[in-house]
Amino acid sequence: MKTKKFLSVVALATLMVSVGSTAMAKGKITVYPYLDTNYALVSALSEEMVDFSVEIKTEKGEFVYSSGKVGSSAQFNKLFDFSKLSDGKYVAVLKGSGKTFLKDEFTVANGKLVKKVADKDAEEMAAKVWAKNDFIFVSYLNKDYDAYSMKVEDESGNVLFESALPKELTYSGKFDVSSLPSGTYYVSLVSGKNSSSYAIRK
Repeated sequence: MKTKKFLSVVALATLMVSVGSTAMAKGKITVYPYLDTNYALVSALSEEMVDFSVEIKTEKGEFVYSSGKVGSSAQFNKLFDFSKLSDGKYVAVLKGSGKTFLKDEFTVANGKLVKKVADKDAEEMAAKVWAKNDFIFVSYLNKDYDAYSMKVEDESGNVLFESALPKELTYSGKFDVSSLPSGTYYVSLVSGKNSSSYAIRK
């Protein structure tokens, strides 16, 4: 059966953030089912902070989607309608500077993404916190639409900042910490029953 060449892209409200660049190729690309529908969410997080692109191909290498250069945004999120895709195996690819950095293989059957068994790496993709120059960056994928909150503490445990974050499917934000002295800080994210902490060196 010949693969259909085009994917429908569904508009998705997402806050995107422009950031600087780093030398290491880090990040993640994952394809998620979107509720009980024919849609799937392709989410890519590039910690390189440089121009990158996202592509979707068949297992034979035929293109069905290319984002072109995403620009300097750290995160890419789009909903796709898989109902017009032929059954088979596909791969979503995160690329930069002509090289394939990361990929996620998935299967489509009856016009829908076949659910994959969740793995540890996929769960770790849900939230990311990192620092660059005088900014702290926060990105998360909130599949359950839980309320998120963020707290920043110094090494002595003093709370310097605490705020609720948007209850959205995806979020990327940056926080200016230029007024803080050099040192180690701890960023905590809380969502539903889950919490995670990150040590940030400024």
